[in-house]
Amino acid sequence: MSGHPIRRGDTRSWFDHRLRSAAASHSLYCFPFAGGSSNYYTDWKRYFTGPIELVPVQLPGRGARMSEPPATDMHPLADEIAGVIAREPTEILLFGHSMGAILAYEVARRLSVLGRPARHLFVTGRPTPTIVRPPAPVSDLPRPEFVQMLREYGAADEAIFDHDDLLDVLMPMIRADFAMIERYRYRPGPPLSCPISAWCGDGDPEVSPEAMRPWADHTSGRFELTVLPGGHFFLTENRAEIVRAVHAANREARGTPRSADAVEHS
Repeated sequence: MSGHPIRRGDTRSWFDHRLRSAAASHSLYCFPFAGGSSNYYTDWKRYFTGPIELVPVQLPGRGARMSEPPATDMHPLADEIAGVIAREPTEILLFGHSMGAILAYEVARRLSVLGRPARHLFVTGRPTPTIVRPPAPVSDLPRPEFVQMLREYGAADEAIFDHDDLLDVLMPMIRADFAMIERYRYRPGPPLSCPISAWCGDGDPEVSPEAMRPWADHTSGRFELTVLPGGHFFLTENRAEIVRAVHAANREARGTPRSADAVEHS
């Protein structure tokens, strides 16, 4: 959707292929939160032994791609990833948390244009794309304040904050991610045709159910919102329930579709 897609690395570098299954009919592409990597989702692998394969997406600047500069613009990043996914043979499911929710959504929009629409979009911990988050810039905060913000979000294992050398390595990537989401602005366009399932934590001070409900405006299909206990990273302790919902949605899609309406659980 932007005119100049980025080009970084071999297409295989985007995905952790160790978790892929030749028998799968559907692929669940999982997008990380700001400062996160594909490793966050590898703990989910035991839940994916059937028709859905788990495909964590590895962004530049982390993990095996640490030597690459991190992305700084959401739109060309989504262009590149959508182009890679569109060439995959399986049915497409997209999942993203926080920053990853917006990236998954933007990828879904591009896949529709490419004639390879996603079958379902799953988003957690991020208000609707029309809402600017964070409400004030944080990427250029002095290091002590920036680290404290990360602690409050629960964005990393507490032990990481006690290792300055590790923080020195990770900080440029984390700041780049926050800068990218600070600059992100929604570009109006047609709604998706696929269902959207959304979750948020009841104790997340930045993402309320009220801020999640307008995700319904971004699909002509079914929308479902579920509120679970926890803060911004509620999905860590609720991953089994979320994964069950992903599998249930996929089973339903292969059966008789429900009407296009909205449902909310708490």
